[in-house]
Amino acid sequence: MKKIYLFFVFFLFFSTVSAETISCPGNKEIDRLIEKGTTLNNEGGNKEALKLFQKANDLAKAIGCEKGELNATNSIMMFYFNTYDYKKALEISNRAKELAISQKDYETLSSLCSRRGASYDDLGMYDESLKEHEAAAKYVKLIADPDKRHYQASLVYYNMTPYYQDRSNEKVLYYLEKSREEALQINDNSKNIPLEKKIDMLVSINMNLGIHYRDHNNKGRNVKLSEFYFMEALKQFDLVKGDVLPNTKIDLYQALQEFYQMKKDYRKAIEYGENMLILEKSNSMPYNRRVGYMVLAKSYLGIGDNTTSQKYLELFSKLNDSINSAEKDAVEAPVKKIISETKSNGEKKIKRIAVISFVILILITGGMLIYRRRSNKIIHKKYEDLIAKIHQNEDDKRESAPEKNNNDIKTSVTITDETVKILLLKLEKFEASKKYLRKDLSLTWMANSLATNTKYLSEVIKNYKNHNFTSYINELRINYIIKKLYDDPIYREYKITYLAEECGYATPRVFVNAFKQQTGFTPSYFVEQLKVSV
Repeated sequence: MKKIYLFFVFFLFFSTVSAETISCPGNKEIDRLIEKGTTLNNEGGNKEALKLFQKANDLAKAIGCEKGELNATNSIMMFYFNTYDYKKALEISNRAKELAISQKDYETLSSLCSRRGASYDDLGMYDESLKEHEAAAKYVKLIADPDKRHYQASLVYYNMTPYYQDRSNEKVLYYLEKSREEALQINDNSKNIPLEKKIDMLVSINMNLGIHYRDHNNKGRNVKLSEFYFMEALKQFDLVKGDVLPNTKIDLYQALQEFYQMKKDYRKAIEYGENMLILEKSNSMPYNRRVGYMVLAKSYLGIGDNTTSQKYLELFSKLNDSINSAEKDAVEAPVKKIISETKSNGEKKIKRIAVISFVILILITGGMLIYRRRSNKIIHKKYEDLIAKIHQNEDDKRESAPEKNNNDIKTSVTITDETVKILLLKLEKFEASKKYLRKDLSLTWMANSLATNTKYLSEVIKNYKNHNFTSYINELRINYIIKKLYDDPIYREYKITYLAEECGYATPRVFVNAFKQQTGFTPSYFVEQLKVSV
């Protein structure tokens, strides 16, 4: 799973159109078009909504209404932001920012900077992201109306958390709590901030606090506190009789689905996952759907329903490929534009480079083909050796390995023979328990689990297992997944991402590297050969 541990509903798509925010004397059509487009967008009619926003923008330009153009441009930008086209959103936001400065509309300026910060963050431009969030915090202080100021400040603090997500858990918690404080100060009977907007904001904040305390990588992880905040988010729905944005509900149901799957309460995980997919059908959110499919596949597997698990695994694979392809196109688009601009300025130079590159490419390709033929023979020999080893292990699995003579081993740490024997026995039990599949496994945790210290444990692993701690765990994990792939054909249909998670790795890259280091070939090659020969 973009390890996702925080969902950020950056901007709520409630209509902001009113006589106070749009001033186009004698022409209410602009207001009507934006309101209708906003309603359509909230109901999932994305393409039609965009047409209405663009029509409103054209009309505002034609009559010279800056406020109308600002609201229409802002709506178009928000549309692209919510459909993950961050480059387009940033492009449009430049014009919106000019209009907002001209109008001295600090509420919109704050929102724009916050959205720009979120867009830069998703594009990996983190320094630019922080600058925009800091600008948003500056503009929010200039908003005159208290309720608008509290609401906008809540959004600004809320949207600063992605920047700190992998940098500081303390800062993530700090800004989420500040966001919650600001939201709670909004008057329930405010004329400018509907109760639905306040509740939607609080649901999102409580949900993210729940996710924060659920996260495995958070030192302050607290499952009970996590569940408390999730329940608080669910309670908020009742205050407005369920009249909260579908996107927020989808995010919350997905968070609850993952929470209960983590707790191995698979039936609750399935309940929230299926409900999330029902909502998502009319509110397209492909990233949520992708996570939902994977968690449902695991949950159904957890209750022994392999058929349904396989169905969701296949849906996950197809959607994952589609999203990866779309993301690749999004990255390549600006590169193609740069190439096109360069070509118009120096076509001859590019042709010369292209010819040289082509010749080099042919030479490299030829060399690679020769190398690949030789390499394939070596790799296949390694595969055959591994299969032979598996067969041999099957034949010898009941035979115990001969014990090493402790007197022949020199250690840098003095350990009694009795302690060594006890530790070796504990290691044997550890291997049988498959605790090496834990993602949070560390030398310290393992030493504590075996009631010893890290020096003794490292020394015994080094001298009796012929490994350091990392290579020892890698060997156990890789042997485990090799056995699974060899014995159970269904594992050969799983994606590398799933296989990595299954044997305890946080990322597919680390898993592939460990597998190749141990076997001499990749897990993909191993699976392909098993499909053909076993």
